[in-house]
Amino acid sequence: MRIRSNTFDIRPVTAEDYVAVLEVYRQCEDFLSLGPEPKASVAMVRKDISIARREGRRFCGVFTAEGTMIGVVEFLPSGFEGKPQLAFLSLLMIAAPYRNQGLGASVLDFVEREIRKDSEITAIFSAVQANNPKAFQFWQGKGYRLVGEPQLQPDKTTTVLLRKEFTGKARQTGTV
Repeated sequence: MRIRSNTFDIRPVTAEDYVAVLEVYRQCEDFLSLGPEPKASVAMVRKDISIARREGRRFCGVFTAEGTMIGVVEFLPSGFEGKPQLAFLSLLMIAAPYRNQGLGASVLDFVEREIRKDSEITAIFSAVQANNPKAFQFWQGKGYRLVGEPQLQPDKTTTVLLRKEFTGKARQTGTV
């Protein structure tokens, strides 16, 4: 799977990309500081990628046209909670120097479009740490709505589930 736009390229990471993933993680320690491991490490990168692959999720880098990794995105294109019609976007991080330029929103739009190529998908879920108001604002601005109550996770973070429905014309055409 490879997603290309005029300004970025999204593709699965390889072992050769781990150093670049680590640098993106380091640029996102403001986000990491909200969770159980506030500092990026090679072990964290390897663990995250390994878990994603084991659980059938796609762990991808977001690259500039010149090939510099500027973000990461991780998603399950179908099968969330064992339901083939549900997708899950588990991670979207944009390195600090590239934020507040609409890049995260564009990456999300392209990933949603890729997921919705499967006409059976009816909704995409995501989860936000309860202590991350900027993330709530971002996801809600992209049409995601809160679902249920905050949940304590095994890593001691508290998350809230979000859901975006695909109905009508947007679902049929895959438009964003």
